[in-house]
Amino acid sequence: MKKLIIILILSFSLQSCGQEKETFWEIENIHREDKEPFIGLTAAFMQEIYDYNFHFMKRNDSLYFELPEKFSLDLKNFKNLRQLHIKDKDYYEMYDYKFSDDNFIIKFKDNATMSASKNTIIEFKKISKEQYEKNIAETVAHQKEIAKKMSDLKNELEKQPPIILNEVEKLPLKSVEIYDDKNQNEIKLLIPEEINLRESGDIKNEKFGDIKIGTLKDNSKIYDIEHPENDYGLKQLTIWVSTDPSAFGMEEYVAENPDMVLVKKEKDNVVGYTISYDFENEKAVIGSFFTLKYFKVGNAHIFIHSDVYRSQIKNYPNSEEMNKIINFNYQISENIDLQK
Repeated sequence: MKKLIIILILSFSLQSCGQEKETFWEIENIHREDKEPFIGLTAAFMQEIYDYNFHFMKRNDSLYFELPEKFSLDLKNFKNLRQLHIKDKDYYEMYDYKFSDDNFIIKFKDNATMSASKNTIIEFKKISKEQYEKNIAETVAHQKEIAKKMSDLKNELEKQPPIILNEVEKLPLKSVEIYDDKNQNEIKLLIPEEINLRESGDIKNEKFGDIKIGTLKDNSKIYDIEHPENDYGLKQLTIWVSTDPSAFGMEEYVAENPDMVLVKKEKDNVVGYTISYDFENEKAVIGSFFTLKYFKVGNAHIFIHSDVYRSQIKNYPNSEEMNKIINFNYQISENIDLQK
């Protein structure tokens, strides 16, 4: 009898030890390690990460995410933020993570910021299962509401666009040569006489389909467009060159970006704006406006591109300033061509 009792106790103990303990977590904060505030586009990008509203269940060494979407992560193989589905930000360099009883932090370097400190921390906190399930139910309902507001705004903007494109003025042109990122292939362009091209050393990054371009990337080079009278800074048109082996097609690019609203569309030229959601004011808004023109020369992709975010517009929304900038970029872009 004693042996039977001992066997039962041991069996129960082994079952208890073998049970997988589950804990529930949500994102709490994202901040610089030195506590300095985020500024400019960095602030917008960090808010974007926070707005993912990460929620996950931890079971042993595995994380099972419900928000921002369903996916799982093995902590033993956790190496970079792309595994958290934080995409298109290869300049975020994760270097550590730590779990405690009630806190989980991820540390990374934001190599795109110009701030003195690049070290950035994402913090998560443990919550009850009941709170976890309540949060997810509320978020799903909110996501449906957001989708409805964005759809309504898109329909409204298609009927009455705030961007009015002027007739293109044919400008006097000059011939210039630029080079791909390998500095091997000369690319001859016709550009307006009133502008100059300068190879950029600024930290800029952009993604066109599968093609990632920027000063921190391989297979890419950037040329800024300089104008003696107009200088819109980061809002100004730029030429991006890449020898990335990926293919690019304007139709596919537009199809993969459903939040684009096009004002003008040709085979290799689109102008319009993207819509996003303002969580602070709970409404759908114009997130940015853009112009994009594309050429393929040999192995080189040439993107003539500008993308102006709402945070860069004074007293947003400001249709007068938006139209002034977009028409400057559009006018210059339309007067750039390949030299035959």
